[in-house]
This record gives sequence, C-alpha cells and structure tokens, in this order.
Amino acid sequence: MGQRGCCGAVGSLGGRLRSGSGPRRPEEVEPGSDLGQGSRGEESGADAAEDNVVNDEVILVVDNGTQVHEDCANRKVVVSADDAVVVLDGPCGLVKATGRNSVVEVGAADKIVLVGVDNQVSFASGDPEVVNQGRNTTVSEGGSAQY
Repeated sequence: MGQRGCCGAVGSLGGRLRSGSGPRRPEEVEPGSDLGQGSRGEESGADAAEDNVVNDEVILVVDNGTQVHEDCANRKVVVSADDAVVVLDGPCGLVKATGRNSVVEVGAADKIVLVGVDNQVSFASGDPEVVNQGRNTTVSEGGSAQY
C-alpha cells in the first residue's frame, strides 16, 4: 500500500486542547483551533492527570501503556499515548496515531493519519485513505480487530 496525501486535523473535542507531537511537551491551545489532538478535561493545575476519553463521537487514548478494546462504532480515534495497544472492532471514521511505539488495530477506517514515531496501524477491511507523516510508522491490512 502506498503512502498518500497530507495532514488531517481532528476537530475540537471540547475543553482545553493539546497540539504537537514528538519529544517536546505539547502546547495547549484554545478550543476551536482544530490543532488539538486531545482533551485534558477539567484541569486542577499544570500537573493535571490525563485520562482516556470514550464517548459517542470519539475514542481518545492518552494514557501511556494502556490497553483498549472497544467497538469503534464509526467514531474518530486519536491515539496520542506511548506504548499503547488499541484494538477497535467494526468501522471507524478518522484514525490518528500521534504517540510513540503504539499498536492500533481497527476493523475498518475512512482515513488513517500517522504523525508519531514507531507506530503500527492495521485494518481488517476496506481501503482507507492513508497519510503517513510519521517516522518508522507502518499501515498494513490485517491485525486482530474484527470488521
């Protein structure tokens, strides 16, 4: 499968949003800027804990080392965690991997965007649009997710 296109942005998820990827700490930006890759929820200070978010519109994986197995249900998916294992059965909308060394397996996706490092994304079915701007990242057909 070839690599195609350029960047995609995930719309505002509410709350304060984070933008950026790579080794430096992401900056916080105001909602509505379309630059954010995740919601931090309610903050109690600079060291507020991050938590995964799963709702009717989005699956947001931010907890490093986490394992997630969900039904994707056509939701947007953002994996900004490092060392995560994410298995999402069924069809997804946009799937974006921005962390490091994560494995993301989906049943199907409309679009897959990689901007992280050492990530592996696989899909069980379909022909998603692929934007691979990451380093040492791969997208392949297969994986353990069910369509």
